[in-house]
Order: sequence, then C-alpha cells, then structure tokens
Amino acid sequence: KKYVINDLMIVNDGKSSQIDHLIINRTGIFVIETKNYSGRIYGDEKQKEWTQVLSYGKVKNKFYSPILQNKTHIYSLSKIIGRSDCFVSMIVFPKAQLMTKTITDVIYIHEIRRIYKQHSKIIFTVDEMNSIYNKLLEYKLNPQISLKEHVQEIKQMKRDIDNNICPRCGKPLILRKGQYGQFYGCNGYPECKFKKTV
Repeated sequence: KKYVINDLMIVNDGKSSQIDHLIINRTGIFVIETKNYSGRIYGDEKQKEWTQVLSYGKVKNKFYSPILQNKTHIYSLSKIIGRSDCFVSMIVFPKAQLMTKTITDVIYIHEIRRIYKQHSKIIFTVDEMNSIYNKLLEYKLNPQISLKEHVQEIKQMKRDIDNNICPRCGKPLILRKGQYGQFYGCNGYPECKFKKTV
C-alpha cells in the first residue's frame, strides 16, 4: 500500500516549500522534484547553480540546483514528521538530456519505478505510514500559504543566500574549511547543516 500526494505546500519555521510529488509507503518517503526543462542539463551534487544549454550551445541558462532545492524540502518534511532517516530524493527531468554527475538520483521519468523498487527495506509500521500521510494531508487540504506568497519567499531566500544568511534558520553563514576546500556553513551547525559553496 502507498499514498501519493501531488503539489504539496508546507510551512515550517516560517519557511514555505512547494513539493511536486510525494510517495509514502512502508519503505520510506520519496520526494520527487520535477523540472520540465528541455535541452542539455549540466550539474553535479555540490554545485549551487546548474546550467541548461539550448540552441546547440548558443543559449545558456542558470538555475538553482534541484538537489539543493529538494534537500530543503526534505529538511522541512523531517521537522514536520519528526525524523530524517526515511527520505529518498529524486530529481526528474521528463524532456531534457542529462549530462549530470550526481550521487542523488537525477533521472528520466521512466526510471522512477526502478528507483522506487530498489528500496525494499521496511522502516514504517502501517500505523506510522498512515499517521505520516494524514499529517501531510492536513497541509494539502488546509494550505497555510498561497502560491504568490511562496514565490515571494523564494525570492527572499535567494537574497538571504547572496547576503550569507542561512535560508533555513536565519543565522549567519560563516566561511569554513572542509575536506574539499572552503565553503559557507550555517552558524547553527550541527542543528542546521545548510551549506553554500564558495
């Protein structure tokens, strides 16, 4: 048995997230971000911006990493349901040619079923699965924010990131040194693990 919720708007700590698709079953919560882009798509796991290439390379458009976008969605969902060990992130491009290098599943639409079936370990009881579904369905049936307000929040989030303010918790982003070089990390770590590349 599984539940599907489409176009879910949730609010957590005053921040809104618009989630394209959720599949909830006893093996986990599958969070699916859909991008209806054409052309060639370039990006990797850690890049903040990905690139869409059109017209044989004559047109290049930048867009925010859907992997990072879905991480924010999963963070908000984890706060609502009270656990973070049950999520599977999928980024789906129905029309584009993917030139990506990622650990997260960045896939074509026909690959969703394959990824879904790879996860067979039971982690929820039936009661837990039903409880999670009912809790998230409340957000679907009683949205706390309009689409227009959500779009305004996205614009504000981009301004915050540009100004080194954590979009999740509002604390400063501090320049840190890690295994792979410098990055900006949230001052609220380890409670908040938001990162921004240099």
